[in-house]
Amino acid sequence: MFNDNSQHFSIHTIGCQEPQPVISSPPEKLNHFEILLLQKGKGSLQLDGQEHLLAENNIYCIFPGHFRKLRFTTGTEGFIISFALEFLRLSDSYSNSATWLGQYHNVASALICKEMQPELEIVAQKMKSEYGNLFDKRMELLKGLLNIFLIYFSRNLNKLPHNDAPNREKDLVNKFIGLLKTHFHTRKFVNDYASLLAVTPNYLNRTVKKITGFPTSHHIQQQIILEAKRQALYTSESMKQIAYSLGFDNPAHFSKFFKNNCGVNFTEYKNQQQKL
Repeated sequence: MFNDNSQHFSIHTIGCQEPQPVISSPPEKLNHFEILLLQKGKGSLQLDGQEHLLAENNIYCIFPGHFRKLRFTTGTEGFIISFALEFLRLSDSYSNSATWLGQYHNVASALICKEMQPELEIVAQKMKSEYGNLFDKRMELLKGLLNIFLIYFSRNLNKLPHNDAPNREKDLVNKFIGLLKTHFHTRKFVNDYASLLAVTPNYLNRTVKKITGFPTSHHIQQQIILEAKRQALYTSESMKQIAYSLGFDNPAHFSKFFKNNCGVNFTEYKNQQQKL
């Protein structure tokens, strides 16, 4: 693995054979993109507490910032690829193959068509082989192979609903989502993000709702709730500590906010999740 965060890349095989019936990874917060290529078998992906089933001949891309836990059953085979977007962008062969990453915010998946499956597997195997040696120009070759792999991925990608919005509106929404993930601890109002983006609150709200189907305030609330759930699931912090870390001056206000958005209070949610 390359230690420089901007140059992070790793690839490993998935292998679950007898007598170990299941491989299970501990919950981990991802700092980089992670791709799962399942050639054979099945498993599950727990992403911020939500369960997603994994099936063979499918490929999944998990986005940074999420807590994820993986489980694979006996006989599962495939690859796990982890990379920083900068690793790809710094390549001489970068061809904007990963521009589709900006359209998703948690996980993207694709069913691999039969014609493409051998190609993806060959490129993945070449990356694994190159990753394990110290030949000259190793990093550049890995970047090129990853670039090719993502092009194949994009051809198989489950398409988003068609949207005829102008690119400038889509760019605005993507910038808003990026700012939200960085500033939600301290900025909780539409005006805050409109100011950062140099647009009016009404225009931002109208554009975000047009592209996503939900108003700006909904995304702000859901980002706060998502982080609260992450901390409830994966840390030993108390409700009071989590409330303060999320910028709430009064834990009682946080408790009311959580229940209004989740339907149960914080303690009930945590107890329910611990029983699963």
